[in-house]
Amino acid sequence: MPIKLSKREIAKLRELANEAWESELHDALDELFDDFCRWAEDGYSSFELTERIHQFHDEISRELYKRYTGLPPAVAVARAIAIGAIDEAALSPSLQEKLADEIEAQQRIADAD
Repeated sequence: MPIKLSKREIAKLRELANEAWESELHDALDELFDDFCRWAEDGYSSFELTERIHQFHDEISRELYKRYTGLPPAVAVARAIAIGAIDEAALSPSLQEKLADEIEAQQRIADAD
């Protein structure tokens, strides 16, 4: 059964989903930055760095885009909480209660991975 959410709650979930997207993207870009550092120190060839950039664009960046634009905000936020991208304390007590089952389901999925 779909969760009943007010317009204000939906807006808050969209805001939190964007924060989670930014958090996950930041972490992924940190890894890409490390690749640039290796390249600058002659640890990677230009071809290897180009391949890493290509992988980032086609895999991680694309997956995050699809996740945060394709999932309903409640599911995206529940997943982000389950993987630690955002803190559950960012939700109001009402939203915590409404999303409790979805957060638990996303936690089981995250634990299985």
